[in-house]
Amino acid sequence: MDLYLLRHGDAGKRMAVAAGGNTGDVPLTIVGREEIAIIARSIKDLNLKFSAIVTSPLKRAVQTAKIIAKVLAMEKGISIWNELAPEGNRSKLYNRLNQDTRESSVLMIGHEPYLSNMMYDMIFQKNRVNQLGRINLKKAGLAKIRVISLTPNISGELRWLLTPRILKLLAKGGSKSKSSAASKKKERVGGTDKV
Repeated sequence: MDLYLLRHGDAGKRMAVAAGGNTGDVPLTIVGREEIAIIARSIKDLNLKFSAIVTSPLKRAVQTAKIIAKVLAMEKGISIWNELAPEGNRSKLYNRLNQDTRESSVLMIGHEPYLSNMMYDMIFQKNRVNQLGRINLKKAGLAKIRVISLTPNISGELRWLLTPRILKLLAKGGSKSKSSAASKKKERVGGTDKV
């Protein structure tokens, strides 16, 4: 199974925490929605295919899933899994993965540190003794993990980890290469607008 972990887009600063306000179920900001739309186009340009999109029930994650699903024409492919909520139980999530999605390619949208902890569980098989570093999945960052085993313990290999910056550059690079190819074709025709 290929598991793609995507952190939700920007939902603003956590200023309300300091003020004692509610920070739980906040929506994406305008910038967050725009960034996820760009990330979605990058995912499409990379030709990544998912058999399912599963998301945390929180607004910012659901909004992220809907934007991605719309660009990929998978609006009916979204499932909300309570196990992906920030306080969710990863053991229950792994059991659900084992039952529901054996041979598939799943895009999972959630939160930090939950997603990074999942990566640790899979890559290091929960062995955090002598941990020297940390994996940090930025907002709108995407990781691919090849799941090797779900039982008795989850294990997998990190195939790649892309920051939002890299994903946005890929989206820009795709449009640049298309426009530069058109320019080169114009040059070959003699500098006219005939393509």
